[in-house]
Amino acid sequence: MTNHTFGLGLGLFVLLIIWVLAGLVFLVSLRIEQRIGAVALAVAAIITIVLVSVPRAPEHPVPHENKPYDHFFIWRLITTILLGASAVVAIVSYFKLGLMEVARPQRIKNWVF
Repeated sequence: MTNHTFGLGLGLFVLLIIWVLAGLVFLVSLRIEQRIGAVALAVAAIITIVLVSVPRAPEHPVPHENKPYDHFFIWRLITTILLGASAVVAIVSYFKLGLMEVARPQRIKNWVF
């Protein structure tokens, strides 16, 4: 089973990202007057040729036993751990830097009514 976005597969989006990055590197290299832009386009072309020449998966997968298994469990667990750790770090730093900051009173030298 394949995932499609607007009828387009993941491979097209990978190629699109590669070529957009190569184009950005090319434009930046024109701005800074370096020759790395041509190298970026050549690398993008080589990666495209390699990815296009790799055989695709069959259109109709081979039938197998239907066992309920979550293939993304590990990635979801890692993401949950990272988000939880970043939330703990953010809360601790907020308490340490934001709420525990010493606010010293200053004398008002002149009142203006």
